[in-house]
Amino acid sequence: MTARNATTKQKAPAAPAAARRAAAPAANAANAARPRSEDPRPADVSTPAGRLNEGDLQWLVGYQLAQASIVTIAAFDDVAGIPHGLRTVEYTLLALVHGNPGVSPAQLAKALGLSAPYITTGLDKLVRRGLIVREANENDRRGQHLRLTKAGEALAVDLTARLLDSERAAFKTLSAAEQMMLAELLHKLARSRHAPGRAPGAET
Repeated sequence: MTARNATTKQKAPAAPAAARRAAAPAANAANAARPRSEDPRPADVSTPAGRLNEGDLQWLVGYQLAQASIVTIAAFDDVAGIPHGLRTVEYTLLALVHGNPGVSPAQLAKALGLSAPYITTGLDKLVRRGLIVREANENDRRGQHLRLTKAGEALAVDLTARLLDSERAAFKTLSAAEQMMLAELLHKLARSRHAPGRAPGAET
């Protein structure tokens, strides 16, 4: 056998046993860190309070919205509900009239999916408080246009800014980017609402 053949047949020496044992924990840690695609469930599937197992409720959007609304309602009450004696629908009317000067009560009812009498009750309160004024519709005397007073405009702007800050602080389990994504997804979900007989997403 030539020297060249002998060199070719030599095998690389095995790593010492101690080195193999030292590398094992690092490999195990790396494997544990890899996401397990076969189990999409989050690590914590218990209720936010009470620590009850949610089971399949974890995937029910309506249930999760109800749980999340506990946080949003508390934020609203702290900023607008208790200090200003406003219900969520009354603030919403104020904000929508601010963004849509001259809007009619019928348009508000349609936008919010609420009955006309319910909208009228909320508007009556805002008118009595000097926040909204009703103007006659020149083309239809039975109709009305709604506008904010100076006091109503100032309150709408102030409350909206403070509510945004309050929600950002309350949603401490979400990053700023996640909060924006959540708002976009919920807006997209809300657009799935449609009248009977119409396809989802159809204009009404």
